[in-house]
Amino acid sequence: MRVLAIDWGEKYIGLAISDPLRIIAQGLDVWEIKDEEDFVNRLKKLIKEYNVSEIVLGYPISLRGHENEKTKKIEYVAERIKTVVNLPIKFVDERFTTMEAERVLLEGDIKRRDRKLLKNKQAAVIILQKYLDSLSLDTKI
Repeated sequence: MRVLAIDWGEKYIGLAISDPLRIIAQGLDVWEIKDEEDFVNRLKKLIKEYNVSEIVLGYPISLRGHENEKTKKIEYVAERIKTVVNLPIKFVDERFTTMEAERVLLEGDIKRRDRKLLKNKQAAVIILQKYLDSLSLDTKI
C-alpha cells in the first residue's frame, strides 16, 4: 500500500508516491488544474492504479504557524477528496518546501521554464519524504 502526496499550487498540482514499503518518495506527475470534477476523476484513477492507502496534503500554514486563506483551501480540498474516496488524509507542514524544491531543481541544472512546472512535483516529493521519515521514527525496533 502506497502513500500519495499532493502539493496544491496556484495553477499546478504536484504529485508524489511512496514505494510499497513506505520508505522512499518519488515524483509522480504535475497536473494543471482545470476544474474540481476533473481533479476528482483523475485522483480516483490514480488511487486505484497505484493502490494508494493514504493521502498526504501539504499544509500551507504561515511562518508564524497560523492558518490563512491557502490553509482553508487545502482543508476544503481534503473534505472534497473525502467525499469520493474513503482513505485517511494527513496534513504535513509545507513551510519552505517550495524554496527547497527550487534549490533542488537549480542544483540539478533544470532550465528556468522547466523549474516552474516541476517545482510542485518536487515539493510533493519533499512533503511525502518528510511524512515517511516521521513514520519510520515512530517505529520501534
